[in-house]
Amino acid sequence: MKNTDPPHRNKFKKPSPELTHFIENMGRYFESFGIPRIGGRILGVLLIAHEPLSAEEIASILKVSRGSLSTNFRLLLTSALAEKVTFPGDRTTYYAFPAAAWEKAMVVELEGIAFLKKLAQQGLTALPFGDPARNRLEKTIEWTDLIHNVYQDALTQWRARQ
Repeated sequence: MKNTDPPHRNKFKKPSPELTHFIENMGRYFESFGIPRIGGRILGVLLIAHEPLSAEEIASILKVSRGSLSTNFRLLLTSALAEKVTFPGDRTTYYAFPAAAWEKAMVVELEGIAFLKKLAQQGLTALPFGDPARNRLEKTIEWTDLIHNVYQDALTQWRARQ
């Protein structure tokens, strides 16, 4: 977030029933990938917010305790799906959805795929020739190469659109 002015303190209006449904669905979607539901709900709020929001505002919107947000904020910050925003003269930390979030998410996926390939290669090296498990590891390496190329192509296309 490049703006150096603190957000207008127009309280985030209560989301409409349709937006509340969207926020809840974001929670369920990310929960299906192992992210706590509250993390997906936070992301849903950040996606529809017109300005950075404080943790207190997000807790109020989601009707959860401030404490229940902190672990999820760390997860979203680490995965680059949220960013901290501060403003001179304002001691509050705000959160926003980063402009480059989806690109960063793709880069994280590429790193994960590369690491899986490295692990499969390690296992392949450790197995003796002729071991039937070698085939599964070779297929894993083949799969990681394919997925890496698909993600790399997608990342290139995404960057071209920006």
